[in-house]
Amino acid sequence: MAINWIETEIIEHKRWTDVLASLKFKGKVQPYTAGQFTKVGLKIDGELISRPYSYVSSPNDDFLEIVYVKVPDGKLTPALSDLNVGDKLFAMEKASGFFVMSEVPDGEDLWMLATGTGLGVFISLLKTKEPWDRFRNIVLVHGVRAADELTYKTQIDDFTSSFGERFSYIPTVTREKKDGCLNLRIPAGLKNKDFQKIAKLDITKKSQVMICGNPDMINDTVKLLEKDGLERNRRSKPGNITLEKYW
Repeated sequence: MAINWIETEIIEHKRWTDVLASLKFKGKVQPYTAGQFTKVGLKIDGELISRPYSYVSSPNDDFLEIVYVKVPDGKLTPALSDLNVGDKLFAMEKASGFFVMSEVPDGEDLWMLATGTGLGVFISLLKTKEPWDRFRNIVLVHGVRAADELTYKTQIDDFTSSFGERFSYIPTVTREKKDGCLNLRIPAGLKNKDFQKIAKLDITKKSQVMICGNPDMINDTVKLLEKDGLERNRRSKPGNITLEKYW
């Protein structure tokens, strides 16, 4: 399917680490739904090179935002990392994807499990009313390798301020120890019930679980959840586990 490209303008380039960064930009794209992804691109050597990225921004924001990792030998991300405020960036006119709240069945509590840049899509979703209106409690788990990859802490603190005990944020860092963070992979945290103890909440068949990030994490997590009787969510057969794999 042909893509209609919109020229947008960079309004902020935040560098979280040497390779992890986020871009805010403005452009006349069509309205989108929180949880959807776009493609962004640049003309490089006469060719438009693009890659998909979930929106971190919500439909209510007056800007668009993505978070990306610079891949040294990549075609696009080294060029993205050179962008400055005022530079141009191409984005899809119409976003796509089904990792949205309307695809998640009803339940009592919502667990959001992310690794790395997979956090971004959950920031977008949590900026909207729907998850808070539909679920009693929400738990956000973010797994990273290094502590400086724990992004969007100010926004996450705003969720805590707004929703109090209804919201639990659990950071876990795998390759170093950091005060206030666990030191394990997401599947291990679930298996040992470390996350459940911190959130003071069990994962049951009345829970909904959204997972986004590293495919290995997702596969291992799904296997654990299925052992507890939870099922993949499909349009033909609604379940408890909704997925979005990165790369």
